[in-house]
Amino acid sequence: MHDSKYPQMKILETKRCILRPATLDDAFDLFQYYKQDIVVKYLPLNKHKSLNDTKRFIQVFFLHNYKQGKIGHFVVVFKKDKKVIGNVGFNNILKDALEGEIGICINPEYWGYNLSTELAIEMLRYGFEDLNLKKVIATTFDKNKYSKKTLENIGFYYTGEYKKKVNSLVQPKSVICHKYEMSQNSYMKNSYKINHKFY
Repeated sequence: MHDSKYPQMKILETKRCILRPATLDDAFDLFQYYKQDIVVKYLPLNKHKSLNDTKRFIQVFFLHNYKQGKIGHFVVVFKKDKKVIGNVGFNNILKDALEGEIGICINPEYWGYNLSTELAIEMLRYGFEDLNLKKVIATTFDKNKYSKKTLENIGFYYTGEYKKKVNSLVQPKSVICHKYEMSQNSYMKNSYKINHKFY
């Protein structure tokens, strides 16, 4: 199913979540996690201090890119609670892109449920099967050991580390990052194994 306002954005579903385009009505739920130091610790942005910060973020990061026809992040609606508990997607790529970088952010209240694995597997399916990407990239900060473990468990391969400059006031000027990749060929060979390992 496609979103009627932004036709390039599909509405996706996992076992526990609905993935749909963001709206300004999601500001309160997004603010609940973007206001936390522990969340922005591994992101190149500062924590949100007010609901207006989150509304501006939605306009710039989500809506502006949707309006340009880009494929960006979805908000994650947890079916059981019917609330937005995170966002996931490719970092604003064009419809004919050959590769995309995946990003995931989850409200800490929902950490420990292995949702990041569930969402990452759906992003791989979406990227390789629906968008026909040839490569999916994932980057983690050096200290974010949980993300690294998730990526390795679902079949990403490690390509090395590099330094990345970030603008956030809660991070040093540059941080060590680790880059992971998966090719479309690798996914197609192992998709059955990936999906049935976790479901």
